[in-house]
Amino acid sequence: MTVITVNGHIGCGAPEIGAEVARVLDIDYVDRLIIAEAANRLGATEDAVAERERRTLSRVDRIARFLQTALERSAAAGTGGDPYFGPGLGTMLGREYLEVTREPITRADELDDEKFIEVTMAVIQEIAQSGNAVILGRASNIILKDLPNSIHVNLVATVEHRVPIVAASEDISEEEAAERVTRWDAARDDYFRKFFKVNADDPLHYDMVLSTERIGHDMASGIIISSVQA
Repeated sequence: MTVITVNGHIGCGAPEIGAEVARVLDIDYVDRLIIAEAANRLGATEDAVAERERRTLSRVDRIARFLQTALERSAAAGTGGDPYFGPGLGTMLGREYLEVTREPITRADELDDEKFIEVTMAVIQEIAQSGNAVILGRASNIILKDLPNSIHVNLVATVEHRVPIVAASEDISEEEAAERVTRWDAARDDYFRKFFKVNADDPLHYDMVLSTERIGHDMASGIIISSVQA
């Protein structure tokens, strides 16, 4: 069993590299949007669940099962009280760093933050314990730092390299992209500090730090794949 966590700055190619590594190794690829989609399936009827049992489960279905198991364990242990089954769970888990790191204004906001990080940690740990996967972002390297047979990767590149990439991918001007990169980088740093009290780019929290600006996506993917196969 191998779990690979891939974190990195916006514009470094983490989603593309993570997905390619998962494809070549034939393992699950998990990001915030997939977790959110899985959370939205928790309200499925018993008939729908039974139907899925009669065929091969999709990746999202399997993650939904992992998420449900994680939440049930959390509720049974009394760590959260509220098992979090609700229509807003997918929206909550799918938030970007920019949304997660906003300062809470009320006690309800603080409780939302506590719920968000508790559920995020629970589902990432459950996925990691259940089999081979590439897990993108969410400080997954910190959450799984003690997991045996795990490889933690950080992808980096200069702002100057990333701005035109973000501009092209999001169809915005380079001025808008530069602002987005600055805000996103700050929000990512805040996320790691707020919830885990660590520096997001501290190399001691990773097994490898790869500059996609210098080596490109293909070589970065190849290095990660070779490390797993070795």
